[in-house]
Order: sequence, then C-alpha cells, then structure tokens
Amino acid sequence: MGRSREKRNHAPWLPLERITMLYVAVLCSAGLVLPGLRGYTAAGRSAFLFCTGASLCYLAALVLAAAEVALTGGAGLRELLRPLTRLGGSRVCFLLYAVWAALSAACSEYEGVWLGLGRYEGLLFILVCVAVYWAVSSYGRWDARLLALLGTVLFFNLILGLLQYAGMNPLGLFPEGVDFHDAFVLYNGRFLGTLGNVDVLGGFLCLTVPLFYGAYLISGRRCALAPLAAGGVLLALADVDAAYVGLPAALTLTLPWYCRVPNALPRICRAAGVLALSLAAGGALYADRNTALCLRLSPVVLLLAVLGAAALGFGVLAGRSERLCRPGTERLPRRLWAAIGALAVLSVGLLYLLPISSGTLGQVHQMLHGTVDPSFGSGRVRIWDEVVHLIGQAPLLGGGPDTLVARMGFTFTRYSQETGAMIEAAVDAAHNDFLNIAVNLGLPALAFYIAGLACWLQSVVRHRPRAAGIILPGAAAYLVQICFTVSASGVILLFWILLALCERDINLPNCKEEDLK
Repeated sequence: MGRSREKRNHAPWLPLERITMLYVAVLCSAGLVLPGLRGYTAAGRSAFLFCTGASLCYLAALVLAAAEVALTGGAGLRELLRPLTRLGGSRVCFLLYAVWAALSAACSEYEGVWLGLGRYEGLLFILVCVAVYWAVSSYGRWDARLLALLGTVLFFNLILGLLQYAGMNPLGLFPEGVDFHDAFVLYNGRFLGTLGNVDVLGGFLCLTVPLFYGAYLISGRRCALAPLAAGGVLLALADVDAAYVGLPAALTLTLPWYCRVPNALPRICRAAGVLALSLAAGGALYADRNTALCLRLSPVVLLLAVLGAAALGFGVLAGRSERLCRPGTERLPRRLWAAIGALAVLSVGLLYLLPISSGTLGQVHQMLHGTVDPSFGSGRVRIWDEVVHLIGQAPLLGGGPDTLVARMGFTFTRYSQETGAMIEAAVDAAHNDFLNIAVNLGLPALAFYIAGLACWLQSVVRHRPRAAGIILPGAAAYLVQICFTVSASGVILLFWILLALCERDINLPNCKEEDLK
C-alpha cells in the first residue's frame, strides 16, 4: 500500500492529474449551479458557455502543464503523453463518433452547425465532450469528495425547489410576476432548481442520486442516504415521468452487480426504503397558483410510504442476521437476471391485460393493443415519428449537429385561456438521445456512440473497478431516462466525465480499494 502510494506521488503526470481533478470538481459544483443563477431565460446559453469555456481552459491548462514539466526536465513528453495513447475500445469508438460528427457538419447545408441551432449541442460541444472524456480518462481519478460536492448541489436545489414550489421566487430566477405554478400559462415549460427545465433536472437526478445508492451499498456509510433522500423529494416535486422510469429501471438492472457484496441485501432494502419514503414525502407536498403549500395524501403516496417503511424495516432486521448479510453465491447473478427478465415479461403482460384507461400506463396499454395516438407521451410519439422520417431522408450524415429544429415540419401550439394567447413551442430535440444522434449526425455516428458505450460496459464488467460500483447505477439511469426526454450541457458533460473516471479507474495499475472509499 505504501509503496504504490509512493510511486503514484512521484508520477510525472501528477500535475496533470491535479488540474484534471480541479476541473472535475468545478463541473460537479459550480458548473451545475452558477449558470442557472442568471435566470431561466438564459439557462441553456449560460450552461453552454460556462461548461464549454471551463473545458477549453482545462484542455489548454493540460497542454501548458505538460510543456512545463517537459521543459523543466521533470519527465519526457512521451512519458507524459503515454496515458493519452492507450487505445481502448470505448476510446476508439468515441473518437470515430467525433470524426463522423465533424464530417456531418462539413457536409451540412445549414449554417450554425459549429454552435448548434437549437440546444447549443453543435460540433464544438461534441468535440469538447469527446476531448474531455479522453483527457479525464487519462489523468482523472475517482475521488469520494466528488460525492460531497454533488450532494451539496442536491441539497441546494432541494431547498431552492421547495421555496419555488411554495410559490416564492428566491434569487429572481423567474421573471417578475411569474412563479413555478405559472408553467405552461405565463411561460412555456416547467422550471425548478438551478438547472432549468424539470426534464433536465430529472436527468441530473437520474445521474447523481444513484451514485449515493451505489456508494452506500459499497461502503455502508449511512451519510450517503441523506442526499439519496434529498434527491427523492426533489424528484417528486419535479414530477418527471422519464426519471420515474430511469431510476427504478437502473436500480433493478444493477442488482446482479451488488448481489455478491457483503451485507448487500440489508443495504439494498434500506436504500430502497429511504428512496421510497422520500418520494412519498415529496409527493405528499402540494401547492398550486391558488393553494398554499400543504400536505395532500393520495393512494400512490400511501403505497410508497407503506412499501418504503416495510423495505426499511426489513433492511434493519436483515442487518442483524448473519445469514442474510453473507455475499451471494456465484450463481446468484444469473438467477437475478432470469428473475428480472421474468418480471419484465410479467409487467408487459399485466399492462396488456389490465383495463388501464388513463395516464402514462393507459397510453402504454393502448399501444400494446395497436392503438398509437401521436399525442401519447405529451406528443413524443408524434416527434419520434417525424424524426424517423427525417432519418430516412439523410441516413448517413444526418442534417448536421444540432439542426433538428430547422428540419422539423411542425411546432406545438396550445391556447391559454388564462392569458388569451396562443403558446407556440418549436421542437429542437428528438426527446430521445439516440434518435437525436441519428437524425443530426447519421446512423453511423449512432453506431459508433452505442459501440463506445458497449465497450465501456464490457470493460467495466470484465475488470469490475471499485468506482464502477458507484458510477454504474447513475450511468444506467441516465441512459434509460434519456430515451424519453432531453438534456443540457452541464448534465451531458457530467455524464461523459463519470464514464471517463470509471475508465481511468480500470487503467490505474496501482489502484487499491482503500483509495476509492
């Protein structure tokens, strides 16, 4: 242990590692808070400028630091660049993805592909994401203090969100005379916290809340349950359907990963119980334009409370049983996969058979019976249908980075009785990240992106780095929810950074489990 630490402390690229970790710390804290403090009307642009500017400064600082070390004789340039030359499967695929994006931009008929026409996700941002992934996976390192920063952001957004949900406007993020409950009446969309649209907030919660779930299962430290609960309350206030799908799906899909961890069963039950109780607590809070903040119980809230209390109680009792605290057998992961598959089939069967007529489940029920209304999913089905048609028009190179808004043949309009005006909203994203890549960059770019994710997952499963036990649930939840919604610069870049930190953990030759606790 001491010898590996000594080698690491005398590594020639240590200054590059420090710069990298400083950059990651800024993106995990200020990058998620400061851009939104300029008001929701400028949230998207501010996040893009902050994250892109910080990333370019970071890449430039790496170059300068490497040059200084080389010129002062600290190490040869070849030795400093050695971590960058490692060609893993995910690195190669993501590099090809960036190259294809550049080719798509060069062949696009639209101007503005460099910055993007709709969501500031043009070629510049794509290249920055891939460059950051390459650099952080070379010189970054997972650090438990990142969880403290993300937990602080979660609590800050929870406090701000509670005040906004109560009808207040702290920090003046809403325009004067407007509050959270004027959504789709005095302004288009719904905004909560510092990230802007609740869909973006849902993506952030899917990416970060499971980190604390994984951290608790790995370490058993109860302090990780506090931000887990804060995220649950905030998600209930935001009420994002995509996040409601992403979180439980990811926690279920990653169960086989944790089943052989000591004390896995009691810890999983406690974490699930805390999350369910926090969702119930957030769901019990109610306020609208005419009603002050109060408690309102519903069947769903009561069910979550009962299930959460039962899971938490069982987890506490199971923790006292030596038998239930033992790690699972080698066959248990396969049995869990079989159980998850059977549960998925059973769920689809129930949705097909049960006469559900309202809500999202009702729409899924009708789709299983062959009835597909374009209005399903708040109009997402109509968007997906149009996007698939546009993919067919330019399957190889797409329309160019972030050009969907210029190619869409319709806009959403809605008449507001409160204001007597027609509200019109342009469609600037496919509300599915994979379709978004295909329509903007072409099917080959989508293939490279999916292949990069698959190679990353294969490396994680093969090497089982300790950091993956923390990062994997968040990455899975993010990828599930992004199939139904949109994201923004800060959250997208954070996703790439987490992937890179896990990749770096795989490649660390002297990595010890104690360093990652």
